[in-house]
Amino acid sequence: MIVARIFNRRRGLSASRAGILALVVSVLALGAGAFAPQVTRADAPAHWRPFLMTTVSDVRPAPPPATGTDADRHDLDEIVELQAAPGDRRATAITYWAAQPSPTRWNEILLSIVRIEKVNPVRTSRAIALLNAAIYDAVLAACDAKLAYRRSLPSSRDARIRNLAVADDISSYAATDAAIAAAARTILTSLFPGDAETFSTAADEVEMVRIATGMNTRSDVAAGEAIGVAVGRLAVQRAKTDGADAIFKGSVPAFPGAWAPAKPFANQLPDEPMAGTWRPWLMTRSSQFRPGPPPAFKSAAWQAEADEVLSVAANLTDEQFRIARFWADGAGTDTPPGHWIRFAIAMGLRDHLTTPGFARVLAYLGAAEADAFIACWDAKYAYWSGRPTGLLPGFASMIITPNFPSYISGHATVSGAASAVLGAFFPSDAGRLRAQAEEAAVSRLYGGIHWRVDNEVGLRVGRQIAEAGISRAEGDGSLR
Repeated sequence: MIVARIFNRRRGLSASRAGILALVVSVLALGAGAFAPQVTRADAPAHWRPFLMTTVSDVRPAPPPATGTDADRHDLDEIVELQAAPGDRRATAITYWAAQPSPTRWNEILLSIVRIEKVNPVRTSRAIALLNAAIYDAVLAACDAKLAYRRSLPSSRDARIRNLAVADDISSYAATDAAIAAAARTILTSLFPGDAETFSTAADEVEMVRIATGMNTRSDVAAGEAIGVAVGRLAVQRAKTDGADAIFKGSVPAFPGAWAPAKPFANQLPDEPMAGTWRPWLMTRSSQFRPGPPPAFKSAAWQAEADEVLSVAANLTDEQFRIARFWADGAGTDTPPGHWIRFAIAMGLRDHLTTPGFARVLAYLGAAEADAFIACWDAKYAYWSGRPTGLLPGFASMIITPNFPSYISGHATVSGAASAVLGAFFPSDAGRLRAQAEEAAVSRLYGGIHWRVDNEVGLRVGRQIAEAGISRAEGDGSLR
């Protein structure tokens, strides 16, 4: 089953900071049944602006079977039969999928794939954005159907049915989790075809859980699945046209202070040189927030940066070492964008976000993270700025120097964007999140792989991207 398969494949997370670890542990201790209804009347996103669809009713399904018809009675009988024949496997699946809102589970599945397949941070941010845009739009479309048809719960139509999970308080048609599952399966299979069986197994489990818990009938689930497939295909189409398959046909420039590959990557091209040309989600163009150039090589400003790198490396404290390691997020981890997804999930579970609430936060976070990497990579390959390991004779970084130019820092840019977006959705945490972003940024100086200017400018660019996302969310009422 999907639970065992994903957990068995996990390789473990990097050590967590004390505050975040405590938050995660406290959330896990809540257990199933501690969460809010999947969709409530108060947060039905009737007017939220989709990322992939033109309008939320683009994929509205046909009406459900009428109450009391043969088709309706057949659907209800199926639930009764499933509930009369429980099994350990089904119970485990119900515990997993009903314990918390579905968007969190699909992000966990994606991050497990990222760790196992060692997906780089740029591609990870793209996958996170595509997945969560698809989930968000699937939720919007499912809620549109709920508001259009107002179908009562199966248990209200058949006294034999027990409610074994927390029900929607709007309508059972269409099944939101089924829409999410179909959308997630569709886009993730396109991105990671070798793991298609994992995604299909997960989606099948979701559909079974919704029926076995008495939350939805087969027709509710089928309508949700149709919505999800349609939205997922929109995500696949966007992925095919976002420029991520572009091939670098240029050459690495050579000038004083220019980037050159470090010894482990000798004679290799830099990583993802075309990522700065990819289609953004929130920006109007990839260069919209391109900063001015870094300090000129050998200038007084550059020398001050170099002196600081050498001084920090020579006097690194235990705390600075720990910070550098905590935020390293190298190959085989959740990567920097996944790191912030973990923070978002922990805060959302703590605050008992509903499914639309989670879908909204993760979609805006994913879009900001993807744009942060696009903007960062635009700057990197506009300036081709060298790193300390290439420009300071005999200098060795404390963590592995990545194989791409220095200015601006990807960690800083994505952390600036992620922390500001999350601060808007979780305002009581805004100060802590900002401090974490600043720590993530300076960790790259402590690790010896960035100059301070890379980090400070990266934070600024990331926050500019976040403002574009926050403005979008405020404009349609999805941020309140």
